[in-house]
Amino acid sequence: MEFKADGDMSLYKYWKKHRISIAKDRHWAIQEGDQYSFETCTTLRQYDDYIKKVAGYLDMSISEITPANILLAVSKVAKECKYQEATVKTIISSLRDVFSYAATCGHAYNILPKSYAGDKPTNLTTLMMQRILAPAAANAEPKELSDSCPRALTIGQQGRLALYAAEHVLEDGRFCGILISLYTGMRPAECRGLRWNDFRSFSDHPGRHYLKIDEILNDKLMYSKQVKTKNALRSIPVHIEIEGALQKRRKFVQQNMGANKDIGELPIVCFENDFKNPCHGPDYSNFAFKLLKEFGVSSEQLGFFLLDESDNLTPSDCHPPMRILRRNFATVLQACTDMSLEEKEYIFGHRISGKDGAKKRVEYSRNMDRLWRIAQKMDKAPFCKKLYELHFPQITVGDGTVTQEGRGQGTIRIPWEKAVCGQKLHLHFEGGPNTSVSISTQNAVRPFGGLPVEVKMADAPISWGDPLPPINAEAIHWEAAKKVRYLR
Repeated sequence: MEFKADGDMSLYKYWKKHRISIAKDRHWAIQEGDQYSFETCTTLRQYDDYIKKVAGYLDMSISEITPANILLAVSKVAKECKYQEATVKTIISSLRDVFSYAATCGHAYNILPKSYAGDKPTNLTTLMMQRILAPAAANAEPKELSDSCPRALTIGQQGRLALYAAEHVLEDGRFCGILISLYTGMRPAECRGLRWNDFRSFSDHPGRHYLKIDEILNDKLMYSKQVKTKNALRSIPVHIEIEGALQKRRKFVQQNMGANKDIGELPIVCFENDFKNPCHGPDYSNFAFKLLKEFGVSSEQLGFFLLDESDNLTPSDCHPPMRILRRNFATVLQACTDMSLEEKEYIFGHRISGKDGAKKRVEYSRNMDRLWRIAQKMDKAPFCKKLYELHFPQITVGDGTVTQEGRGQGTIRIPWEKAVCGQKLHLHFEGGPNTSVSISTQNAVRPFGGLPVEVKMADAPISWGDPLPPINAEAIHWEAAKKVRYLR
């Protein structure tokens, strides 16, 4: 198919095939005649020289290139050829034209969008220029440039994306990948490498599952046990919000393959409903990119945060849409759970700090009780109100129940006659040492002079056998977004 053939081309081969079409699309000036050709178009020849030099530092297909790759390649070319600022701008402009055309044709996403805020270029372009021409200056004032482009999704974007993917999970296997990436923070290659055998139930809680990672799927569609680090070998609990969606998908696959067919070796993240074949990396990434754009995430935002990523990411792990979902997951865990640093390091596949880190990593993988405790803590982080409220603890007050507000909040509506009678309401909360509870009255009861509220806080023993209540994390969500460290 032309789509896959073009998307798998290197940058320079793609440019050579499509440069005449790009010239016509951009209305570049020519020297004579009315036909565009390499010989008569000065801009074509100039751009060909620049793109050829940059492509020499990009050993990957055009659909796998990220802004971080472009930044590194252009920096090397500029240093080697001693280019001035005007030339560097021209190089970025030429690359922008190529990726804009590729996005229009569906061969790659536009990682270098051209947009303006008033008469000023985008922060992405500005930051890229600063890092290429004056890295010291760029490092001196990154905050001013980065504040206007968040590295995580908003609460609204996150909730709409989760709900949409859950509702359409039977239409395309890639929706499973979106849910898994959003709710577990898996690396792209880890997520695409999952098979239905890796969707395992807790022995003491058969209705709940975890995902076991022991191999990856690279962009050549080859399964490999050569994971990024040995810390990547781990198990991650399935969040309660997507438990039903994944079980529903597995049942759907089983029905289509046949009741007696073993689907254990089939990929969870397949292309559309081609159940036997895993999804190609760029297809998966482009699918996520289109979804994120529908929910208000700009091309600039996807590319902007990647400039802060390290340059040693493998092609299988550097797809921008999937990286932002991993970053967003880190933000949610930081804001909405009381997970320890050790537990977070395990979930993200990082080296567990301390002299016993390796031993603890093995314990987490083998000790299902510890993994279940992590699952309970993860369940305290609501991603989508409509998916979360189905599992929200119900409290009966008089003739009414708690109204679910999402993000760990609940409103208890007390009938006025109960309040007038002077009835008392006792609430019991259990949680970890860092759990916080906020209780307040939103509206006074009139004309009776208001409803008095007396709050007494006391330490309570932690009971891991029962579900932990959610916490109110709305106020600290964005503060955590600023503090969370960058994850690889």
